[in-house]
Order: sequence, then structure tokens, then C-alpha cells
Amino acid sequence: MLGEIFRYLTTLAPERIRKFGYLKRLIALEARARRCEAYWVSHQRTCKNFITKAADLCPQQKMAVVLGSGLLMEVPLKALAEKFERVYLVDIFHMPQVRRTAKKHFNVKLLTGDITAVFQAIKDNRPPGGHTPAPPARIPHLKEADLIVSCNLLTQLAGPFNAYFEKTRGFSDLDADKLAYQIMEQHCKAIAEDATGLGVIITDVERFVMQDDKIVSRTDLLKAYKLPLTPTVMHNEEWDWMIAPHPEEHPSHDYVHTVQAKVYQRNVAPETVSAEDALAVDVVPPPPSLDEPMVDPVGSIVPRR
Repeated sequence: MLGEIFRYLTTLAPERIRKFGYLKRLIALEARARRCEAYWVSHQRTCKNFITKAADLCPQQKMAVVLGSGLLMEVPLKALAEKFERVYLVDIFHMPQVRRTAKKHFNVKLLTGDITAVFQAIKDNRPPGGHTPAPPARIPHLKEADLIVSCNLLTQLAGPFNAYFEKTRGFSDLDADKLAYQIMEQHCKAIAEDATGLGVIITDVERFVMQDDKIVSRTDLLKAYKLPLTPTVMHNEEWDWMIAPHPEEHPSHDYVHTVQAKVYQRNVAPETVSAEDALAVDVVPPPPSLDEPMVDPVGSIVPRR
């Protein structure tokens, strides 16, 4: 803990990055990654392999964009730098060690900014919430990139804003869930529909609290949002990530996230959708209304794990 405090005090970062908690989250993530290294290595390796395989599907390899590059724990930077002419790492803030690593590759550039466009909406005095929806995502090189990767950030995008709006505007849990849904929807739409190159979304989708082999609780991290369908399923993957083994967050409970990785290819003939799947698509729930209580879509369903 003292090490994290020292790191926070000695890391140069803009005031906004401190105010909205981004620096604190990065330092905490860095410390947890060290403590849980043995439990995270499989997840990190799977992410890197998935992104590398997706890169090989690109018809041309001129530009790759990685959204949520973070601490580069899940990014196969060396492989991307070797395959593509240009690689852009995009995040709200790049830690010093990330900057040093990026400098080792002449064709890797860092881009800093808010890809949700919520900061700009706040600046324009039109913050989302109530009857004001979240703005469209603002993703650099969306129409130029041959590969654009959303790397384990989807469920994290709304958190800092919801925490801020709770303090400044009295946001309720329902307000927060609705904004999170809208931000995730805009982000995925940009990658799955608006991008011209190959899109990749890697995200945690469910959180399980486990005591030994027993499921104590289950949380839908996507707030009832459903990831866009992919043209094919042959490249999609799913795995479990032991994100917090006990006693990291609880003396006896382990925290496990289910991660999904999807590839959105262009100019690929879609697979035939069965009547059952088509029905499932039709009933994807809309974002929660401020006038309606949030319903847990998973209820008491207990998966076989």
C-alpha cells in the first residue's frame, strides 16, 4: 500500500487524470497484477494470442489501433509492430513504463484522449444522463485502421464518469447502469459497424463470486447489453479469468470473470442464423429506463462450470 501511495505521488499526470481516478486505478492494477501474476498469466497469454491471430486475418497490414492499451499486459506489442507499418496505442493516460516500451519500436505511437467523448460533452455543458444520451464514441483512425482492437476496457469506460456524476449530480444506481449501457453500446457500434477494417472486442462479460466450487453470486458486467453478432463464430473465443483469488478481495471467496473475444470481419458472408438464434436477437433488451427498475437478466441461473 505504501508503494502505491508513493507511486501515486511521484507519477506526473494531468489533474483530470487524478480527479477522475484514472491514475489511482492504473497503479492499483499494476500492484494487483504483480500479486496475482500466477493467476493472470493464462488470461494475458490468451488475449495476446487472440489479437495476433486476428491481425493475421487482415487483408492488409498498414495500420493497427489498440484501444485501452493500459499497461500492455494483454497487448502483443512486438508482434503488432512487426506485422503493421504503424501501430497506435490509445488510452486516457500512458504510464511512464508504457512510454519507455513504446519508444523501443519506431513505428509505435501513443495517442492520449477520451474515446467515449463524455469529457467533451461535459465541456459543452451537455453531460449525458437523464434524457441526454451518451455521445457517439470518438475513436481515432476508425475509418483508416486495418485492425482496431478494444482490449479489456468496455466494462471500465463508464466507471469514472458515474463516480463523478454520483457526487456532482446525485446519480442513482439506475442512472449509472443506463449510462454504462449507452457508452458500451456506442463503443461496440463503432468497432463492429462503423470501422472499415477488422474489429476485435475483448471484454469481461460476467463476474462470479466463488467459494471453492460453489457460486456465491453472479453479476452481468454488461448491464444487460449484448455484444453485436459477428458474421461468423469460427474466430470467437471465451475463457475464465481468475481476477481476484482469495484473499485478494475476500478472505475465502475467489472472483472469476468470464471473458469473450469477438472478431468483426468486413466483406465476409454471414453464417446462416437459426430460428432460435434469430429469436434471441429480437429480444435483446433495450437500455434501462429511468422509470423502470433494473432487472437482473441472469437471475438465479447457475451455470455448469
